[in-house]
Amino acid sequence: MKATSIFGGVQVFNIFITLIRGKAVALLIGTAGMGLNGLLLSGLNLIKTVTSLGINESAVKDIARAHNSNDELHVRTTFQAFKRLIWFTALFGIVATIVFSPLLSKFAFGTTEKTTSFIWLSLTFVFGALSGGIYTLLRGTRQLKYLAQANIFGGIVGLVVALPIFYFFGINGVVPAIIVTAFANYLVSLYFKSKIRFKPIAISWQETFQVSKPIVQLGLSMTLVNILASGVVFALNAFISKTGTLSDVGLYSAGNAIVEGYVGMVFTAMSTDYFPRLAGVINDEAKWKKLVNEQAELILIILGVVLILLLTTTPILIRILLSKEFMASQDFIQFAVLAIPLKGLVWVVGYIILAKGNNKLFLTVEIIANLIILGFNMLFYHFYGLTGLGISLSLSYLISSVFMLFILKKKYDFQFTSGVFKLLIVSFLSLVLCLLSIHFLETFYSYLVEFIIVLLTASFFIYEFNKRIPIKSIVDKFKKR
Repeated sequence: MKATSIFGGVQVFNIFITLIRGKAVALLIGTAGMGLNGLLLSGLNLIKTVTSLGINESAVKDIARAHNSNDELHVRTTFQAFKRLIWFTALFGIVATIVFSPLLSKFAFGTTEKTTSFIWLSLTFVFGALSGGIYTLLRGTRQLKYLAQANIFGGIVGLVVALPIFYFFGINGVVPAIIVTAFANYLVSLYFKSKIRFKPIAISWQETFQVSKPIVQLGLSMTLVNILASGVVFALNAFISKTGTLSDVGLYSAGNAIVEGYVGMVFTAMSTDYFPRLAGVINDEAKWKKLVNEQAELILIILGVVLILLLTTTPILIRILLSKEFMASQDFIQFAVLAIPLKGLVWVVGYIILAKGNNKLFLTVEIIANLIILGFNMLFYHFYGLTGLGISLSLSYLISSVFMLFILKKKYDFQFTSGVFKLLIVSFLSLVLCLLSIHFLETFYSYLVEFIIVLLTASFFIYEFNKRIPIKSIVDKFKKR
């Protein structure tokens, strides 16, 4: 809960920055510009996922374990080996982007005219890898304060440097803005690294190999999963671009940004320490099952309030944060919201298999889940357009969650407690009832019903939160400070 509160606040701030950026970008470069930005970034993320080898996430586990055991030498040795891996992955990313830039351009835009854009964007791999390495060190050594501050200042700097570029160059400023933002974020991360008393250590290449091997092995498993996720995003964007329009890509990206931005604070905040904690108790069956259920309950309680507010204020948010031009994404956002509680549960239990070290099972499950999502998205977009994408997300995550729970029950005899299912049912029913009132009731009655549902839902989840963590105790702690 401590990590959630700290990084939840950071994410709220970053959401604010992101929405300001989104509003400005929507006005300055329009849906086509946002579509171009989305396609370029999805292509870059695909290459980044492949070439990063997943070492940022996997190294956190090793650095955190060494830090928790107060083994400073181990921490320094691990980070030194990790730094060498960072430079390798950065160069790997640059080369891969340059080599595959014609293919990326052809696949995303149906032409090779964006090849040069992808080549220029390869510069971001150096800045991204170096700043990512610093964030990994901060996270692994539990420097939550500096990590939070780095995220906040990174968001501010990214906004400050990008908006003038969009203002003066319009859609032609998309590529320069991405590059300059990556460089600015690196400078911010470098500043916060200087605050840690961390002495470098000289190690041989043989030691580097020995220390790096487990990091890379775990990272590769994560990489393959991330490749799937990035590939799904890129393939879907390309499919929409080819079968629909570039504006549809922009509408989908903008809608996704609103949904992911609001709920991202929950996922990002919890992922800061959930996986290391789970890995630390994974050999104690009673403890890890208790931890997973507690994590699921907490995420559903927070999402229960956040999502009902998001669903009922979607039209207002689009008008305020973007522009009337993006109102066509309203139905997509509202239907996509239904998928988020299920996504939360899939996210929570997905770490169990990874923490257990069963990489083959983890990859199998993720391959099946991502193919289900991609297949449903393409099918429903073909028949129902943007609204179909929202419906398909809900259906695909429903299937994925049932599939995951079935596997975990068979393999590890794990199942959620009745408390988790109660929270899920209440959250889902409240969202469905709100959605029905929006689409089938007249305006006045719709607003009245929505207000009642929001009030009841928020009251229920606040009550459930208070049962687990008394709000009075939190208030008293703040008063003492």
